[in-house]
Amino acid sequence: MIEDKITAFPNGNSFVRYHPAIEKLVIGNSEGLIKIFNINEPDLEPVSIDINENLTSLSFHSNTLLVTNTAGNLELINLKENESKGTIYRSELPLRDSVFINEGKRLLCGGDDNKLVLIDMLNEKSVSTLPIPDQLLNMSYNVTGEILSLSLSNGNIQIYSVINEVPNLIETISNILPVKINSSLDTIDYIGENNDELIATKTQWSSNGESLLIPTAFNSIKVYDRSNWTDVVKEFKLKDSDVRMVDFELSPNNKHLAVSYKDLTLKVFDFSSKKLLKDVKLELQDGHYPTNLIWSEIPKSSDYNLCIGTTNGCIVTYRDLVSEDSEPISRNLFLDEAEESDANNTDDLFNDSDDEAQAQSKPNGILHEEDSLVIDQDDEDEDDNEMPDYYNKDVDSYLDERRSNKRFKLNGSKFKSPSPYISDRISETKEFELQPYSPGSTPWSQSQNKSLSDTDRRYLSMNSIGYIWSVKTASNPENLNQQSITISFFDRSINKDYHFIDYYQYDLCSMNEKGVLLACSGYKDKTGKQGGKVFYRFHDTVQDSWERKIPLLKDEYITSVSITNNSRFETDYSDALIIIGTNFGYVRFFNLHGLCINLIKTPPVATLVASSSSIIFMINQISPNVYAYSIIDVNQDYKFIQQDVLLPLKKCTKHPQLPLIKGIFFNEYNDPCLVPGIDDTLLILSTWRETNNAKWIPILNCKEVITENGTSESKKNWKCWPLGLYKDQLNCLILKTENQYPGFPLPLPIELEIKLPVMCAKSKEIESNGGSDSASNNEEDAEESFLRASTMGRIVNDSLNDGENEEFNDEILERLQNYSMIFDKSLLKLFASACQESRLNRALSIAKLIKNDKALMAASKISERLEFLNLAGKISKLREDLVNLSEGEDDDEN
Repeated sequence: MIEDKITAFPNGNSFVRYHPAIEKLVIGNSEGLIKIFNINEPDLEPVSIDINENLTSLSFHSNTLLVTNTAGNLELINLKENESKGTIYRSELPLRDSVFINEGKRLLCGGDDNKLVLIDMLNEKSVSTLPIPDQLLNMSYNVTGEILSLSLSNGNIQIYSVINEVPNLIETISNILPVKINSSLDTIDYIGENNDELIATKTQWSSNGESLLIPTAFNSIKVYDRSNWTDVVKEFKLKDSDVRMVDFELSPNNKHLAVSYKDLTLKVFDFSSKKLLKDVKLELQDGHYPTNLIWSEIPKSSDYNLCIGTTNGCIVTYRDLVSEDSEPISRNLFLDEAEESDANNTDDLFNDSDDEAQAQSKPNGILHEEDSLVIDQDDEDEDDNEMPDYYNKDVDSYLDERRSNKRFKLNGSKFKSPSPYISDRISETKEFELQPYSPGSTPWSQSQNKSLSDTDRRYLSMNSIGYIWSVKTASNPENLNQQSITISFFDRSINKDYHFIDYYQYDLCSMNEKGVLLACSGYKDKTGKQGGKVFYRFHDTVQDSWERKIPLLKDEYITSVSITNNSRFETDYSDALIIIGTNFGYVRFFNLHGLCINLIKTPPVATLVASSSSIIFMINQISPNVYAYSIIDVNQDYKFIQQDVLLPLKKCTKHPQLPLIKGIFFNEYNDPCLVPGIDDTLLILSTWRETNNAKWIPILNCKEVITENGTSESKKNWKCWPLGLYKDQLNCLILKTENQYPGFPLPLPIELEIKLPVMCAKSKEIESNGGSDSASNNEEDAEESFLRASTMGRIVNDSLNDGENEEFNDEILERLQNYSMIFDKSLLKLFASACQESRLNRALSIAKLIKNDKALMAASKISERLEFLNLAGKISKLREDLVNLSEGEDDDEN
């Protein structure tokens, strides 16, 4: 053990933080100065930056540092330019802590005014507040789970989810902290009148995000697992309870816990075994105390230094504080955590996890195509199974290439020149290769901030019910990866969010109101060791959960999984189906308890979804960038209602960042809906119940609606992320950033009224110059309303015989009546507009579309009022024909 001191300041309260993004120690002092030390070059003079006096906290993200102080100022420091950007928020009372959340897009701060302040850095630093029950002492952010822990003066801990735009309280742990009331309003005198403010009340998340460490009123540290807030996983106790704790810090590799006390004792525990490894006495003169602890990386080493801030301005550092021979033998951090978790029954979900690492081998089925793209170890050594190198070449070309390769070898090169005959085909095949897809899923999004945990995250699936997101963390220098999955709901009054460790790296998911289905596709691991694993569980219990392995052939992988949605009118969920499709076209059907009940073979499955009435909508890849769909009715003995019908869907090669599919789902009447990524238009399938008569109807151009047809400068980059269609409203997320996919925080869903794309948008310039009057706008709105009522009326009418439930049919009849009213009202508006413009032939054509006697009578009165008597006579004839037709239908029924 080597003890050293950094005399950064002659006096004042010093707080030390280690910033892994820049590999520097950041030391802030209450006298109004920050010094930044480069740990790789300790002999260099530190960089100094002036800040506000009487700081209370330091926090950072990337190259930005936040400083709070007792004057209520939140100051922003640019570490790249080494200068202060000034105060971005000011409170009337002292601020005690701050933190960046959501990858630095937002920040939180709070203090003595009983409110949590949220600042949106991407929206002109807009400020919103959230009331909290008492003074805020400290806050701790879990980057992997998007969870915030608040320490309050009344001794409570509040746990918030910050994945959405508005923080959501998910748990309160009452009366656990020591009661502490901060009274300092200016200089904090830790040695004198503000000595009680030294007592530790901060919480800390483990670097993998699974555990929360909380100091207690009984001078111990309790460790909670975030999957179960009712049980304590472990507790670190101090024998002498009269000596209060000042601070504690868990090392980034989750191995060592350092704790400092008011009597200047420093203890280091093995976090796994709770064994005391070191007991050191700090040498601080004149009654000074430690202020905080931090572990900092040792350059070119996997070990850490322990740095201690003090009230006399200096920083105490310890190198090799814990020797290797005193450490418990533990090579794998996360296996230890899993074993401990099993022992405490905190995660029964995957007790029989497979410890085998995924092999990253390449598929063996490629013959001579891949050989031209890899390093050739020996040009004369060719595999017997490969096609000869002269295949499909003329003799001269082959001999030229052989001579060229020989010259490369003489020059010491080991690379083989690529064959021009196959590179295009390989590129095309790779570009349009089927990849595992779940509705609403996103690719991995890597954090831009190198912190104590390098974190990647993605949404596995998303629909109108909720979203499933996965976090992958490399939480230590050994690069030990851990993946976790969180299931969240938009309506938390129905279901509660839950979380578990993912040992199998699931990459496919489907969720309904009652449960979640997860699958490991095997797309990247074609050895089959992990691929094909499927797991199902209910949201509210792990009982009746099950897992099984799907048999996969060589180079086969799962591309899509789906579970049937629950009907709004049925309470029995035992008939729910699970469907699993692969890139080889195998489609397997399972019941809710994992029993395989059917198996069919189709073209390669791109994706599939299942409705509440067991209607399966499946998209298959026919050839590169050519897709077809099929509709299967499970209740009719797996009858194909539509089979291999070409689909208006293709990958945009001009903009490859656009997803192939942005949304795929059913409406409430089991009609398939699709939003292709290439045009961002919501399509609904009409008359699909009749073989060979299905038609895709565009009912909403999402981009045009949310950007106000491109006329709004502030909304021109907004995007829509569809979730579902209910009645005439698209449930979706509005993305206000440059990203094509939803990120963190996740905005709350909104509803967009469907609007058929039938009219050209008027620009704001034309409208301001009088180029578009209100009458013209009303006519255009009436035309769209007429067409929407006609289109949706036909679609809804097709589902009238689907449900045997009386409530279901009554709802449909009510919708049809409403569409009929809109239909007639819109036509009358169009008729009146045509008459006012003296376009009598157009008016008559509109009148012929009216099928209601009362509406025809109203049209006749409009004609008479405008003195178009000839037109009125023709409308009277239409009324007579309509009455005769109705009487004829009545006679046929009798």
